[in-house]
This record gives sequence, structure tokens and C-alpha cells, in this order.
Amino acid sequence: MHRVRIGLAGCGAFGESHLQSFRAIPGAEIVAAYDIDHARAGRVAAEYGIPRVCGSLEEICSLDGVDALDVVTPEAEHRRPVIQALEAGKHVFVEKPLATNVAECEAMVEAARRCGRILMVGQILRFETKYAMLQDEVRAGNIGEIVSMHARRNRPKSLLPVYNRTHPALENCIHDIDLMLWYTGKRVRRVRGYHRHATGRKNPDTVWGVLEFDGGALGVVETIWLLPEAGIMLDDSFQMIGTRAVANVSLLPGSYNLLRESGYHVPDVSYDPRVAGTARGALREELAYFCECVANGRPCAAIPPEDAMRAVEVVLALIESAEKGADVEIPGA
Repeated sequence: MHRVRIGLAGCGAFGESHLQSFRAIPGAEIVAAYDIDHARAGRVAAEYGIPRVCGSLEEICSLDGVDALDVVTPEAEHRRPVIQALEAGKHVFVEKPLATNVAECEAMVEAARRCGRILMVGQILRFETKYAMLQDEVRAGNIGEIVSMHARRNRPKSLLPVYNRTHPALENCIHDIDLMLWYTGKRVRRVRGYHRHATGRKNPDTVWGVLEFDGGALGVVETIWLLPEAGIMLDDSFQMIGTRAVANVSLLPGSYNLLRESGYHVPDVSYDPRVAGTARGALREELAYFCECVANGRPCAAIPPEDAMRAVEVVLALIESAEKGADVEIPGA
């Protein structure tokens, strides 16, 4: 693979995860970093040997030595760096959700078309081995007609102070909604959402949603941010029932776990694990795929930005339904 020179926009905790994954990808090189907190960008650059720290988005997007921008800013702040980078001729990887409203999704997708550049959204589960293997079974016809899907994606209560800046449906349910759209290849026509505020915060800590797909399949998504501090960070599962088979994906109980004096611990072995200090897992796989697409000048067919926009549309309908206490229809093309 030809060398791909990357600028990083967003040097928070997940930006650092991206950095570590890029460092494990042959041919990928982080050449510049930017963060609204300039001091933080400087610290990250010093730690990871990034040669240039930029003082503005304009600077990092205009650099001749940058092929692509990696946007790891907060969820509601994707539009400006994405469009600015695309219009500067850069390819873009942006973390999910693509945006927190459909209008901004449309603006970014249109900018990618207009500028003829790659826009890839970080729907990481399409690159996680178990979920990707299930897609192979679906495509091969081994599951039969999909009848029902149920996804659980629960997190510790201790993470709420950081992640409750965003509605948990946009933070977590969007992963499983993207999977369901991917597996079925069908649009969602109606949703019914439910939420609770057990901790009294601005955004709910408990979300359930029921999705009805064209063709009749049903999907249920669940995300609850109330797990106790018990050594479990990822309580995730996915069940698919078809006319020919039933498939189950589960991260808990973990296939690898540790019993320490401090308690029971289930390390992440799927999304962003470390082995001998090197990043592995789905995050590295999706970023490596993005780099291959950039190096070879081909579209990111594994996750077209239009798919990411549809997932946002469904999530927003789910949030609307929970707030109204009623079904919400999603207009079809």
C-alpha cells in the first residue's frame, strides 16, 4: 500500500485510540494534529511523534502533505471539519454518527459527491469479525428470510459524565441500527421508542426501540447506561432469527476474562484491544480499509456515507417517538 498521510482533527481519548490504530497500519502516517485545545494537541503530538501541530482547521486542511483528514471531534461538531477538508481536496474519515441531524448529513454527503473525494463514516461493527461473519451468512442465504433482530449495547454508569453530552441512541443504538439496515438491505418504515431518566440527567440513560422494516422484519435495540462498576465495560449482544437459522453474537460473558483480587474483569477483545502494546481489532481494521481505499483511489464500498445518513434518520425518528410517546413513520423514497 502506498503511504497515506493523515491529519488528525480531535485529540481526545478516542482520537488517541485512532492514533494507536494508525500506528499499527503499514503505510499509514499521522503527519499533523489539530484540536480546539491547542495544548492538548501539543501533548498528543509530542507523545506520538507527530511532526506538526496546527492552530486551526484551515491550517490542517490546507496542508499539501495531508492526503486525508481523520475527524474525531464531538458528535455535533462534524460538519465543519468534514466539509472544509473535502473542499480542500482531502479524503475524510469521520467517526459515527455522521451528524446529529439529517440536514448536516446531507450537506456532508453532497460535499463528498461534489468534490469527488472519499467520505467514510466509522460504523465500526461492519469490521468486527463476528458481526461481519454474520453478514456473510446472511448474504449466502443461510439465515433465510430475516424475521427478528434484537441488539443489546449497555455501558457502565460511570461513563455518563463524558458520553451523556449526546443522546444514547445516537451514541450507541446507531451501531445496531446500522447493522440491521446492512443485514436486511431494507428501509425502516416505522419506529416506536421508549426512554427513561433514572439518573436525572439531560439525556436519558435508558433507551429501547422497536423498528419495523419493509418486508416485515422486526428489530429491537436496547442501550442502558446503568451498569455498576464490576469490571464489565461492554455488555453487547445481537440475535438474529431467520426462517432457516438463528444467529447469536455476544460479548458477555466474555470469551476471555480475568479473576483478580479486585474482581471480575472482561477486557475488550473485539473493538480496540491491545496485544503487546499494539492496536488490533475492529477499529484498526476499519481504518486500514479506509487507508487502502485512499491509497488505491477507490470508493469505500463497505460503508457508503448514504448508509450512515439513513442510520441517523432512523435514530432521530426513534428519539422523536420516545419524546412523543407514539409511533413515528419514516417517509420512503
